[in-house]
Amino acid sequence: MISNPEQDLSLCRHEESLLRRITNRIRRSLELEEIITVTTAEVRSLLNTDRVMIYKFHPDNSGQVIAESIYENRLPSLLGLNFPADDIPATARELFMKSRVRSVVNVDTQEIGQSHLHDLENGETISEEIRYRPVDPCHVEYLSAMGVKSSVVAPIIDQDQLWGLLVSHNSQARLISEYELEAVQMVIDQLSVAIAQSTLLTQVRKTAEREAIINRIATLLHSLPTIVLQPALEAAVAAFLTLF
Repeated sequence: MISNPEQDLSLCRHEESLLRRITNRIRRSLELEEIITVTTAEVRSLLNTDRVMIYKFHPDNSGQVIAESIYENRLPSLLGLNFPADDIPATARELFMKSRVRSVVNVDTQEIGQSHLHDLENGETISEEIRYRPVDPCHVEYLSAMGVKSSVVAPIIDQDQLWGLLVSHNSQARLISEYELEAVQMVIDQLSVAIAQSTLLTQVRKTAEREAIINRIATLLHSLPTIVLQPALEAAVAAFLTLF
């Protein structure tokens, strides 16, 4: 693809502004739901596509769309929908995890482009250029059934595990440049930081709640003239049920 200096400069400025906004939002809020909602909107604005969503994997490898931004209802909402584990094959999940591959699909040309962030063999960072090849007809049929003509998919990693995917869909054919893919990766890197922060915050909150429960039980026991276990046990059971 021939580089356009003016377009590259515009994208660079947009990218920098985007990263500042997301970084500032992460610093202002540790609430993951708010952060991922903002991220989908910002990425959709960056790519100027019709739908951007965040897909989170469950422990059984099924998944759910947990955040979404759509432009003028050009594509239907998938927010909250669950998808079975075989919707994203194990081989694809392994590739997302090990090489951090980003994929770009053009339905009209029936091509899929892949850019590997890490070497599959040794895990070293390579940030490979987008390489195109024919896409599986089943994948084309799947996207066409959803009204999608082009897509971008990039993995979200947390603690060396495949946490989810950032997915961009467009109802018209659209070329994605390597520069745009790099910008999306920078956003995902920031999002991974936010996920780690959210996980740590959740752990801290649970620890504080457990300590509060223990203190309440201890206070109850010491406030009784004689040791009566039943009220303390009832309080403990009620409190722990709220945590688990």
